[in-house]
Amino acid sequence: MKNIIEDNELLNSSNIQEYAEKQVIASEGDKEVGWYVLLKGRVGVFKHDRNVAEFSQRGVVFGELSGILNTPRTATLIALEPTQVIHFKTSLDNIIEHYPKMTKQIIINLAERLAKTTDNLITVVEKDIEIKPES
Repeated sequence: MKNIIEDNELLNSSNIQEYAEKQVIASEGDKEVGWYVLLKGRVGVFKHDRNVAEFSQRGVVFGELSGILNTPRTATLIALEPTQVIHFKTSLDNIIEHYPKMTKQIIINLAERLAKTTDNLITVVEKDIEIKPES
């Protein structure tokens, strides 16, 4: 995280933003470009008004999916407590080319989320199997 914060070129494409509890950081469907790094606070991820994830670890990268997929925002991001983020307005291609450590962090974050989603799906499927009576 320190290298990113000290990188003047990357900082020129960014700004620090503060959000109050329950304030929307980004809305599902928005065509806004950019991604975030959490400095402090806690953020909830909502899909169709349902809380699907939350995170509070300083340095976590979030909001990157729309840039990677080149689509509108895939979820709504809401501050669950007073929260401070850095909002970066740079392309994925630029990050990959010039910021390998940030690229690695994005990949790690995505892999962790995928693993958690897979575990959650298996839990739901196993519960569904337990509930259904055998034929």
